[in-house]
Amino acid sequence: MRNIRLDHLPSDREVASQDCKTCVRRRIKCDRSVPSCLKCYSRRLTCPGYGLHLRWDQGVASRGILTGKSIPVRPPIKHGAYKQTRTLCIKKFTDDGIPPYYQPRIATESSLVILSNPTQNVDLVDRHVRQAAHAVLFRHFSLEVASKLAWLDGPKNPWRTLVLPLAQRSPCLRLSTLGLAAAHMSVVSPQDKAALVQIHRNLRDATLYHLNRQMESELHREVSGRDKNTQVSALVEIILTMISLCYAEMFIPNSTGWKLHLSGVRTGLERYDLGNPHEKLISQFLVEELDYLEVFGSISSFTSSLRRHKSISQHATSGDYFREFTEALYEITVTERNRNHASRTGKILVDTDMTVWQDKLTRSHDSVCARIDSTPSQDVAIQIGLKSVLKAQYYACLVYSYQALASDLEKTVAIPPLVDCLYNEVIFMKSCPSESVSHNISFPLFILGTASQLYTEKQVMIERLFTENIAATGFSCNSAVLQFLRDFWNATAAGVTPNWIQYARDNEERISPFIVF
Repeated sequence: MRNIRLDHLPSDREVASQDCKTCVRRRIKCDRSVPSCLKCYSRRLTCPGYGLHLRWDQGVASRGILTGKSIPVRPPIKHGAYKQTRTLCIKKFTDDGIPPYYQPRIATESSLVILSNPTQNVDLVDRHVRQAAHAVLFRHFSLEVASKLAWLDGPKNPWRTLVLPLAQRSPCLRLSTLGLAAAHMSVVSPQDKAALVQIHRNLRDATLYHLNRQMESELHREVSGRDKNTQVSALVEIILTMISLCYAEMFIPNSTGWKLHLSGVRTGLERYDLGNPHEKLISQFLVEELDYLEVFGSISSFTSSLRRHKSISQHATSGDYFREFTEALYEITVTERNRNHASRTGKILVDTDMTVWQDKLTRSHDSVCARIDSTPSQDVAIQIGLKSVLKAQYYACLVYSYQALASDLEKTVAIPPLVDCLYNEVIFMKSCPSESVSHNISFPLFILGTASQLYTEKQVMIERLFTENIAATGFSCNSAVLQFLRDFWNATAAGVTPNWIQYARDNEERISPFIVF
């Protein structure tokens, strides 16, 4: 191995951005292999690594009892002992599926003493920097991201009580959770955007690699049989990882990757045993998350069939007050798609009895309002904010039901006064002092926008509120929602005035898929 030919080295190996100091001094072309170049190794030379060279050895003492000695610095580790370490690091992914950059190292006795090998010094720094970065990301997830993924944040938020503990035990879920935090930070921290975007991409790629291996293992377990008495199945980790990947893509501007991961969540849940007694709370959480993602993602979907799991619990794990409205939203969407399909096949449609939907939504509103009043709360502002969100969701659902199912005459009579009520609630929501509920404005704001195609002043306000909401929550997926509204408004100004649902259906191939979240 005296002569190293660069064209014989793996093309996908990790390489440094500059030559090592030894190769520069020898005036030869460095192969830039990480963590040390092969040319130095083949000549039994010590490779100083790349970039800033830190000398951590103490040199030779010039006075005292240690004169002429380098104690307590340990002697350099022989190349033979280092060979195995280097071989493990040069692989693209390690045996457990995590790239070397994210591979946790177990502290040993030799790592607790002063190191004289430059490569080991850099590796030690990398390990501690990586651990510190992960701690920052986990803290950001707990404080900032988890609160945005629930209708109302609180001590029972399942993203903290269920997901975070599992992430500490599952490498796959841990990577996806870190990637989710990095994706959110890349949006809300513009000064570090480029670095955070790259960190998210690296974590996402590592997650996908590990997820692929875990899915292969799960398929093997299905063939050989799995132990149903295990505390947490591997399939739960797979589904939770896909949910985290889905939300991460919703933070990334112009990304439609959330649709692919949502499809994976749906497929995984179809294979999952919801009746597992050891995983009741987790099962409720998985169903709840899939429900929300499908409800708000199906609004812009017209070609794919709508299918969803039946909820296994009337109350979600996060104390959700708005499940009844999301259930009604899904039923309205499915009914609209079925009626459109029947109309295209030549069937004569009977007018929808809108009082049925109005009564159903009103009962849901009154029931949830009673729950809010009966729930003891030390923060009056939160209760006021919850009721404001409740009313905004109520009027938004009513407007949506008439837009989707009512006759033209009923739309003309019923929608304008409902839109006025919705507008007032949106204004009140933005003036509400509680920030813990302000991120729930997206759907009411979207429905208000679909009914404001003739009102320029409202359009300006809606654009401003959407932009502020995206900046505050990090959900860049709502940028596609805002772009759809702009296209719809422009089409109306140009003389094309269809219902927004029909406009979205006619232009589905051209319009980027969006999820209102």
